[in-house]
Amino acid sequence: MTSQASPWWTPDVHADRRPRLLARNAIATALRGWFASRDFIEVTTSALQVSPGNEAHLAAFATEAIGTDG
Repeated sequence: MTSQASPWWTPDVHADRRPRLLARNAIATALRGWFASRDFIEVTTSALQVSPGNEAHLAAFATEAIGTDG
């Protein structure tokens, strides 16, 4: 049995996005290089959500938002 490719995922459909994606990648690479040359490190920060979603294996915990200024 062979799997057919999804009709919406074809190179010609997304060709118009490629220049912007390449530009975005070049900008991100340049920024990361600039910060790395100055001994900054990149970290991934956590983000709070109002609802944990409908995931069976997520355990929600109570959080009190004190203000919008962090």
